[in-house]
Amino acid sequence: MTTHAQRTVCVRPRNPDTLDVYDPDTGQPLGTAHAQPPHPHSDNTHTAQTSSKESDVTDTTQTAPRTDQDEVVGEPDFYLNLAGARIVATEALLEASENIADTIEARAMSCIYGDAGLGKTFSVLAALKEVSAERVLLLQFRSRPTPRDIRQELFTELRLEGKPPSHPSEFDRLLKRTLARKPYVLVCDEAQQFSRECFEFVRHLWDTGKGKNRPAVLFVGGEEAYKTLYSEPALASRIYIWQEFAPMEADEVQRNIPLFHPVWASASPELIDYVYEEGAGGTFRVWSKITYHVLEGMKRRGLEQVDESIARWAIRRALPRRRSRRPQQDAG
Repeated sequence: MTTHAQRTVCVRPRNPDTLDVYDPDTGQPLGTAHAQPPHPHSDNTHTAQTSSKESDVTDTTQTAPRTDQDEVVGEPDFYLNLAGARIVATEALLEASENIADTIEARAMSCIYGDAGLGKTFSVLAALKEVSAERVLLLQFRSRPTPRDIRQELFTELRLEGKPPSHPSEFDRLLKRTLARKPYVLVCDEAQQFSRECFEFVRHLWDTGKGKNRPAVLFVGGEEAYKTLYSEPALASRIYIWQEFAPMEADEVQRNIPLFHPVWASASPELIDYVYEEGAGGTFRVWSKITYHVLEGMKRRGLEQVDESIARWAIRRALPRRRSRRPQQDAG
């Protein structure tokens, strides 16, 4: 058991190699125990109170019936859909699970940040895997979005019928009314792409909610997301929890990688150290990529166990090689 600030967390084995984290008060996996609606019938659509000014606007857009009422977010996908990979209860994942549960309970805004490939988005989705899919609004953008892009994406994620309102203020009133109907969890992934205006827009949607009608908001992204949020006092002061993801240290790799995939379960500590030192480091995405190549190499050679030669071959394929410079010859 691990105790944190009036919250006791139970870690139970799901199988000999992986762990699940549970809240003892509810028996549910951590990250979902506090994501349930505050009242038994709070998922029923209700009309949020509006000001007299808002009541003058006719809302012709309605919420479409959802077909996934009983679906949950489910297990997150591993990089390259790596066959045989398993969720490992790393320290970062356990911390993220508890932080996300607390953020949902408080209906607050939190920020999870760090370098690429460390498992931030994966950990968030793992923590939300038992939450009703209709309540998780996942916003992902290929490039730098604008507030208008966020409005459109929320319109789609909420599955609203009709045409989106043409005027921003009317659009915002529609979104605020809809977000107040259920205890939504808004996940802003790749938040390093967000400008200050985008963060301010999400903050505005959150600010206008009241109590349990506020969406819980998770900003997930690289260092730039942290820098933008932290540099704006009005934004930084509203962040409930900050969590930085860092690469695993060598001892963490020795503990976690044999649990991550069966191919490493029988590998020697020396071989795992070799792969770590040769470039895999403590980044799960790099380990996934190298593991994929290791499995391919073993299949081609008819091997049953990974060895250093296969590991070296996989590393050469998976990681860019530094060009060695030829020594400069003296002129003349």
